[in-house]
Amino acid sequence: MQDQARIQHEQMKQQIAAGFGRAATTYDRVGPHFFSYFGQRLVTLTSPVNGMRILDVAAGKGAILFPVAEHIGPTGHAVGIDLSEQMVQETNAEIMRRELRNAEIHLMDAEQLNFPDASFDGVYCGFALFFLPSINDALAECHRVLKPGGYIAVSTWGKDDTRWSWYGELLKASNISWDAAPWVRFQALNNEKDVHRVLTEAGFQDLHTITEEREFVYTHEEEWWNIQWSHGMRHILETLSPVALQDFKHETFHRMQALKQPDGLHQIYTALLTWDKKPL
Repeated sequence: MQDQARIQHEQMKQQIAAGFGRAATTYDRVGPHFFSYFGQRLVTLTSPVNGMRILDVAAGKGAILFPVAEHIGPTGHAVGIDLSEQMVQETNAEIMRRELRNAEIHLMDAEQLNFPDASFDGVYCGFALFFLPSINDALAECHRVLKPGGYIAVSTWGKDDTRWSWYGELLKASNISWDAAPWVRFQALNNEKDVHRVLTEAGFQDLHTITEEREFVYTHEEEWWNIQWSHGMRHILETLSPVALQDFKHETFHRMQALKQPDGLHQIYTALLTWDKKPL
C-alpha cells in the first residue's frame, strides 16, 4: 500500500473508531434493540455448542458476544474485539457486571488479528463488514484464525422499509458531506450476491443466507431521533452544520406524521444472516 494511501486508510479507521466511541454509551441501549435481536438470531441459527472457542469481530456492546457466551457454556470461551476503546470499556464493564468467566473483549483491529492461526471454532461479525476499510483483509484474517472446519457467521442489512424511502431521499437532498464520511460509500452488502462474493473471495464455501424481517416500534419521534445518534448513522449526521441539522430534523419529524400509528412509528428492518464453514 502506498504511503499516502496507508495514511488515509489508518485515518479512516480512527474516524470510524471515534464515531462509534461517541455512540458507545447509548449503542443498542435506547429504543428498539434491533442489534441484540438479530445478534441472538444469528447465534441461534449457527448453534455454537459447549466448549467452543468463538471470536466476535467488531463486537460493539455484545449483541453477539453475550448470547454466544451463554451457548458455549463455562467450558467454552467467547472473545470480542472492537476498534473503539469506548465500546471495549463499555462491554468489558458489562462482562464484569454479569460476572462472566467465559467472555472477554479487547481493543483490536479486524485487519490485524492478534491471534495464532486456527485459534477459533467460529467467527462472527454483526452489521460491521461494510464499515471496514478493507473487507478483504479483515475476512482473510478471519479465515486465518479459524480452525479447519470452523465457521464464519455475518449479518448485513437488507432492503429498506419502503414506507421510509423518503428518508434516503431527504439525506441526498441535505448537502451531506460524503467526503467527510467516506466509509458510508463502501460496499453496502445489502444483497445475498455481494455478501456471498466477498466471503467466497476470502475462501469460504457452502454459504447459507436467510433473509429475516422484523418490525420495530419507536414510541415517538424523539426516540427515533436519539437512536440515529446511537449507531453508525451519526457518522453521516455529524457532517451537517448545526442549522442544516436542525432543518433536517424538523423535516424528518414532519414526514413521520404520515407513518404514526396509535402505538408509535413502525419500521421494518431486514437482515441478511449468512454463515459458512472453512474448508477442511
